[in-house]
Amino acid sequence: MSRDINLLYPKLIEIIPDFLEECRQRGLIVKITETYRSKDEQNGLYAKGRTKPGKIVTWVKYPYSNHNWGIAFDVCRNDGKGAYNDSDGWFAKVGAVGEKYGLKWGGRWTTPDKPHFEYTKCGDANTLFKKYKTPENFKKTWKKEEVKRYLFTVRNFKYNGKVKAFHVINEKGENYIRVRDLANFLEKEIKYDENTKIISLDDILQNLPITVNKQEYLVKSIKSNGFNFINARELASALGYDTGYNESSGKVFFKVKKAILKKLIGK
Repeated sequence: MSRDINLLYPKLIEIIPDFLEECRQRGLIVKITETYRSKDEQNGLYAKGRTKPGKIVTWVKYPYSNHNWGIAFDVCRNDGKGAYNDSDGWFAKVGAVGEKYGLKWGGRWTTPDKPHFEYTKCGDANTLFKKYKTPENFKKTWKKEEVKRYLFTVRNFKYNGKVKAFHVINEKGENYIRVRDLANFLEKEIKYDENTKIISLDDILQNLPITVNKQEYLVKSIKSNGFNFINARELASALGYDTGYNESSGKVFFKVKKAILKKLIGK
């Protein structure tokens, strides 16, 4: 099963980043577990509990699931409290956010499917089948000229004995973090000049390129959801930090560069 939101209907792709960000702001850390389903995947699920071992997990064959048409996705919680733990009403809270953005939430169904969301303003699987016959024909009508929307993910950052989780954009293996988040985490003062519209981070002018102590750097950035996201590794390097990733702990960590440390301690 795919978790790639780029396989979904363009209007749904536009909604998902805002949906995830509002969930995050409400303390709801959401992970997308499934998006598009192929014919083999759908029919394989339908066989469970019927011709294959297991419990029944779907009532429809291909192409009568909204997943087959790229207009549905499933989620779980990603806060370490159990992917499907709903003892605190977590899924209803996420469902309310989804409904705010025009999504239908499976938790409202007679037989609830709490992790499920779908966008049916273009029609559902039944109406789309009548009109297009196949998901492939439907996809031919999609227009993908819109600006790319970036998907947020959670990364744990470690520095000077403290660990904190941040919502970042991961693009081609690089983490992009909000300037203010990284500045606060590394205990750097950040200021914004209303006149020049330039963010000042200690002696750093973030305006691509940036300058640190009169030395100029080119730092990649992404503007998304009204915030500027800066490549965490590149900005940290300009500030004098090395970065790394601990596979066992799943943490991105920062440490002062050896050359700078030697200069500070005189060795």
